[in-house]
Amino acid sequence: MQPWKISAGLTAALAGSTFLIGGSRLEYLAPHWPAILAEHGLTLALHAVLALSVVAAAIYMVARVTGLADLGSRVDLAERSVRRGEGDADLIEALRRDTRGEWE
Repeated sequence: MQPWKISAGLTAALAGSTFLIGGSRLEYLAPHWPAILAEHGLTLALHAVLALSVVAAAIYMVARVTGLADLGSRVDLAERSVRRGEGDADLIEALRRDTRGEWE
């Protein structure tokens, strides 16, 4: 899995959680939302986009620093080498049966 996909997924989960938790706490503003959005809507949207970008960039950086960014390519490389016939014979045979659809 690519680090940007991990970053996007975690950012969406964090944003959704924040919206669910924070939305109920802003209930008292319900009658004032039209005026707030009319005067400050663009600024609020810009700040929200920037906050999401910062969170996504931070998660991406952590994935890069910890080595999780290359994990997907390493696993893919290992799987391709096993499917070519290099490595454990039992694993190679199990992968061939899996490809043919012969599950036990």
